[in-house]
Amino acid sequence: MKQCHEEQLMGHLGVVLYEYLGEEYPEVLGSILGALKAIVNVIGMTKMTPPIKDLLPRLTPILKNRHEKVQENCIDLVGRIADRGAEFVPAREWMRICFELLEMLKPTRRVQERQNRVCTTVAIAIVAETCSPFTVLPALMNEYRVPELNVQNGVLKSLSFLFEYIGEMGKDYIYAVTPLLEDALMDRDLVHRQTAASAVKHMALGLLAIEGMRVALGAAVVLNYCLQGLFHPARKVREVYWKIYNSLYIGAQDALVAAYPLLEDEQNNIYSRPELVMFI
Repeated sequence: MKQCHEEQLMGHLGVVLYEYLGEEYPEVLGSILGALKAIVNVIGMTKMTPPIKDLLPRLTPILKNRHEKVQENCIDLVGRIADRGAEFVPAREWMRICFELLEMLKPTRRVQERQNRVCTTVAIAIVAETCSPFTVLPALMNEYRVPELNVQNGVLKSLSFLFEYIGEMGKDYIYAVTPLLEDALMDRDLVHRQTAASAVKHMALGLLAIEGMRVALGAAVVLNYCLQGLFHPARKVREVYWKIYNSLYIGAQDALVAAYPLLEDEQNNIYSRPELVMFI
């Protein structure tokens, strides 16, 4: 229909399908949601009729529907809206959806529903970025207390992807999540430990990018960039550079000696290091 330049007709079709979201037969409702998802993908968030801000509140109650087809299509549609059109919807509505999605993570999931779990995890991470992680983390951490292996694994995978997605936003929540990860890393289950290690990896990558560069590139390369800002006239800029320099000094102080700038000798002070200047 798009190739035939019938976008207006698709918009009208979206309105018709929107009016049928009260359908009580799950198979039909799942197909309607799938059709709406296809229309959103083709005509985009800005041209969508009805507007995204009206469509999303109608999807929130449908999330409670336990039919597999309905859940899969509904979560996929919410995830796409959150990914591409989050700014069209108020934060309060995102919080409501977030709590609904957390409710859906609670039941034990079968292997066949893996795609459903993945979509839910992605949607939760996107909502955490949109509405700040504090809307998601308390409920997730509370859910980890359920003595059910599948539920705990679901929580750990959600945490792993969440920290991967939000990046440096996670710096304020490290101490809150650490006891949970400690417990998971000591668990007997291999998958449990593996998922917890993955979460720790994403936390470290999101917060210690400079440290990672020091290990990968060497302290000398990072120091050359760092020296330019150590004596910047602005105090806030200097503070950031000195923090980076301090972490370099703690992590690789021996490697920094060879990279310090060359200074001319004075009468009482000799700054040259001839033993480091070697030619092969």
